Amino acid sequence: MRLRGDDLTWQEIDGELVILDLARSSYLTTNGTGAFLAKLLVEERSADDLAAALAAEYGIDEADAREDVAAFVAELGRLELLEGTPAE
Repeated sequence: MRLRGDDLTWQEIDGELVILDLARSSYLTTNGTGAFLAKLLVEERSADDLAAALAAEYGIDEADAREDVAAFVAELGRLELLEGTPAE
């Protein structure tokens, strides 16, 4: 999975990210963790890739990282910001 390549723009402000979907006139604001994950999703990544990167970056347990990634990916999916499927 990866962030859609069309009609998306974003701006980072004080470590947070605002992703604007120009096609749907909607936006998502993330915290620092979401900004970290979103930047990884400019390239194809699996949920496992994201969880491993999150655990390594923030020194958290991989099980917790998987839960955080699942919630973030679900929100991106709900907003139709992803291409591909959230494969493990």
